[in-house]
Amino acid sequence: MKSYSISQRKKSRGNRTWYGREFENGLLVREISLKTKNRQEAMDWLNMMNAARFMPEEVRSRLAPKDHPLQDAVVSFLRSVDAAHGNSGTPMAYRYRIRAMEEWAAGRGVVSIRDFTVALGVEFAAFVSDRYAPKTAREVLRCCDQLFSFADRTFGLGGYNPLSGVTMPKVPKRDKPFWTPEQVDRILDATTDPGYRLFFALMAFAGLRHAEACRFGPSSLRNGRMEVIGKGDKQRFVPVSARLEAEFERFGELGDGMFRTAKYNHPDRSNGALRASVEAAGVGDSSTAVCHRFRHSFVSNLLRGGAPVKAVQQLAGHASAKMTLDTYSHVLEQDLGGVVDLLK
Repeated sequence: MKSYSISQRKKSRGNRTWYGREFENGLLVREISLKTKNRQEAMDWLNMMNAARFMPEEVRSRLAPKDHPLQDAVVSFLRSVDAAHGNSGTPMAYRYRIRAMEEWAAGRGVVSIRDFTVALGVEFAAFVSDRYAPKTAREVLRCCDQLFSFADRTFGLGGYNPLSGVTMPKVPKRDKPFWTPEQVDRILDATTDPGYRLFFALMAFAGLRHAEACRFGPSSLRNGRMEVIGKGDKQRFVPVSARLEAEFERFGELGDGMFRTAKYNHPDRSNGALRASVEAAGVGDSSTAVCHRFRHSFVSNLLRGGAPVKAVQQLAGHASAKMTLDTYSHVLEQDLGGVVDLLK
C-alpha cells in the first residue's frame, strides 16, 4: 500500500527545500525535490498525491513523477563525457566507475532511475566503501552522483537524485600493498601473453597509469625518453630505464595503438589477466590485484631505494610531493630497521 509524506532535509544547514516521500508498505521507495520552500505548496503536493490514490489509473499516470531507463541515462551521460574530454583517459575512468554501479544495481533489479531509491543510494555508498579504497570509493560516488544529476537535467525528473546528500561511511585508512622489484619480475615471468607482459612492464617500470599505458606507442619514444599524456592532458617525460628497454627488445616490433583494443583498455579484462599472473607467480592474494598497483610499486620502490622525492613526483606526474609521499609511498617492515640505525 502506498503512502506519502513531506519533509525538509538538512534543515540545520539552511536547506529549506521541501521533499516529497513515497512509501510502499511502510518502506521508503523514492524521494523527490518539490523545488519549493513554501510549506503550503508542499502540502498541496501531498494532498494531490493522497487524492490520486483514488483516481483512475490514467489520471494517476499523468500525476506520477517522470522516470527514465537507467541504461539509457548511462549511455547518454558517457557520450557527454566523451564529447567534453575527447581522447583523454577521463571517459575510460568514468566508464569503469559507473560500471561498478550498473552491476550492483542490476543485481537488485534496478531498471529505471527511480528504481534506484534513496535507501538504495545509502546502501550503495556502504558497498563501495567496503569494496574500494577510500579515494576510489569517493570517486565512484562522485561519478555516479554526476550521472544522476545529468539524468535529472536531461530528462526532467523533477530534481530526483538518489545520491544527493549521500556520504560514504568513514572507514579507517588502509595500507595499500605493493610489489617489490623481485615480485614484479616473478609476475612478468608468469605472464605468458607477450602483449600483457609489455603492458604490465610499462606500468611497473615507467609508473604509467592504466589509461596512459593504453595510449603507448613507438611514436611516444624520443631520445631515450617516453612522452606521457596524463590526467588533464598534462605532459611529462619519463626516461626509459634499461629494465624497460629490455622488455621492448623482448617483445619485438612495437606499434602505435597496440594497447587501445578492448583486450587492454577494459579494466576488468586487464585486471583479470593480471590476477591470473599473480596467482601463477604466488606473490600474495591475487583477488585484490589491480594494474594500478604497479604504479604504487614504481613509486614506493624508487623511494625505498633513496630516490629524491621531487624527482619521483615529477616521474609520476603528481601535482604535489605530498601526494607522492602520503598516497603512493609504502614501506616494508624490514625497511624500518635500517632507519633507526641512522641514529649515532
